[in-house]
Amino acid sequence: MTYLERTSASTGVAGLAHLAALTGPVIPVLIYAARRRTDSFTSTEAAKATNFSSALVAAMVLAAVTKMYVPFIGFLGTLALWVFPVVAIYFSLAGFWLARRGNPAHYPFRLKVVKTHD
Repeated sequence: MTYLERTSASTGVAGLAHLAALTGPVIPVLIYAARRRTDSFTSTEAAKATNFSSALVAAMVLAAVTKMYVPFIGFLGTLALWVFPVVAIYFSLAGFWLARRGNPAHYPFRLKVVKTHD
């Protein structure tokens, strides 16, 4: 997918979608739904943020379950509950900065919840 010149409104909303991924997948999916027919850059970036946020929520739930119910390796769940928020902050900020410049963001892992065209 090729990207054309981006407007400041388009890159601003795309950056907001990446920052909102820190709160969960709801806000990025709402941005995706609102912009999917009118702005391909913003909708693609919001879809990426939604997919990353969904994967993060799933990983956090798995870490919490591991911490609570697996007695011998529960410390790994505790460690993951400390590491995942740091990773989420880093990649959300990186996605925000890339989107604000008009460049597509890339996450190292994602759960395909919303279809992207990349």
